[in-house]
Amino acid sequence: MIPVSLYGVDEERLEQFYLELPSLVEDVYSDREYQKTLFAISGDDAMEHLSHADMWAGNPPLALTEDVAMEVSMALQTVKYPDVGMLEHLLTLEGIDVQRVSIWMHFSTNVYPIYTKQACQTLDDIGLPTPFKLDDIASYGLYVARLEGLKLHAPATGMPEIGLPRARILQLGLERFK
Repeated sequence: MIPVSLYGVDEERLEQFYLELPSLVEDVYSDREYQKTLFAISGDDAMEHLSHADMWAGNPPLALTEDVAMEVSMALQTVKYPDVGMLEHLLTLEGIDVQRVSIWMHFSTNVYPIYTKQACQTLDDIGLPTPFKLDDIASYGLYVARLEGLKLHAPATGMPEIGLPRARILQLGLERFK
């Protein structure tokens, strides 16, 4: 049974995606910087986690006042997967967009996917319209729901046992699927 978040999907293209996924992501272990960043994040210092994530993504360092840093930290610690609504107010901060927030959430939790234009385009191509809007947290919420649906619907052979977050595997697979 197909999850509601995958309603309207082109089932043939989806099955093809699952068939190809293991080969699409077989090189994920060659991304040492990603792994180094992923495993460098430990403890409770949310701002340090964001710093690691920003360095990996090539984003400029955050220059936040203590109050704003506390607000960001609280938002990240309060949000519960798969919800993203509590993160919307972060978009009012200078230099912060949905993609940056998605990177923070990915490295902070290991379950949220990184929001990319290429992954959204592939979702569109397989019949799952998913907008890529850097100023709209709801579009990221839809993206999270789509990837969660892909995880739930994946056949046993469709999700490779790689030891990295499934959200990352699906995001990279979507970016590489033709």
